[in-house]
Amino acid sequence: MINPKVSIIVPCYGVEKYLDRCMESLLNQSLQEIEIILVDDGSPDKVPQMCDNYAKQDFRVRVIHKVNGGLGFARNSGLEIATGDYVAFVDSDDYVDTTMYQSLYDEAIKYNADAVFCGFKQEIMTGQWIDSREVDTTAHFQGSELTNFMLDMVASTPNEPIERRYYMSVWHAIYRNKIIQDYSLKFLSEREVVSEDIPFQVDFLKKASKLIYIPQNLYYYCKNSASLSSTYNRAKFNRFKDLYQTLTKKLNGIDGGDQRSGRLFIGYCRTQLNHLMLSSEPRKLNRIKEITNDEIWKYFRQNYPVSNFSRLDHRIVYWLILHKCDILLYLNSKMINLIRCKLFMK
Repeated sequence: MINPKVSIIVPCYGVEKYLDRCMESLLNQSLQEIEIILVDDGSPDKVPQMCDNYAKQDFRVRVIHKVNGGLGFARNSGLEIATGDYVAFVDSDDYVDTTMYQSLYDEAIKYNADAVFCGFKQEIMTGQWIDSREVDTTAHFQGSELTNFMLDMVASTPNEPIERRYYMSVWHAIYRNKIIQDYSLKFLSEREVVSEDIPFQVDFLKKASKLIYIPQNLYYYCKNSASLSSTYNRAKFNRFKDLYQTLTKKLNGIDGGDQRSGRLFIGYCRTQLNHLMLSSEPRKLNRIKEITNDEIWKYFRQNYPVSNFSRLDHRIVYWLILHKCDILLYLNSKMINLIRCKLFMK
């Protein structure tokens, strides 16, 4: 194939159970001029053979076999060989509507857009889905509106109750490949920072001139029970800090950038505390102390006031963190999770 319109990069690791479903949705796209780049990230199951079989069956499929390095680096391997005018990313345990890439590509050509996003369906329980409602009609972003879109993807302004206006994942969009190649844009490793998608989004959107967001929900973000764990990951807090520091540098000089990256960091820490209480970690109070005793909070005490938050529950948790009220944090997180469990049981 000469000059595919869209290169679809699909990292594959431990997805023997889901890969056929994903590939069926890609091979049957109404947009025929695509290339599908399967990146076998050292998968220990039958995925390597499955990838090779797909390449034998359809000339549009290309395969990379590599030593395991994680999702971010697998995507980078795909970017190195992508030849499409636009690039897309699909997680191999998800799938897409068969009209997705035709819809996104048509909008990109119609408006000469550097990126086009679509809505998505998220599986909250097996077979139960909720629709994203980030835009009601096709939305156009350029100039200052595009900058605001980028910031709203990192986090909302400090006084807004919602955490962010736009979902940060790269899988519900296509991106102009020329921008990626001209500026050598790459993903960071998720083993170094959490949410490796958002630094890539920031890098790309800083170089973009026009973005379109269509309301159709064309991506299916699936609940994968195999990825769930009751184990508390102590290393995640350091990866939160690394993400915050990375975003602060990337957003330097953009009005409100530090406040947005700060809110993202605080929100992740709040979520980490909730996960800790639900985990099988035996020394929960010690883990809370490790978080609250970190030197990073000295900066936040001076630069991110509690009054920034409009939601009372967010204010309470943040105040308790800043004042190292570890036992109260423990009790507060435990109470919140008990209430959630009771509501879920109903």
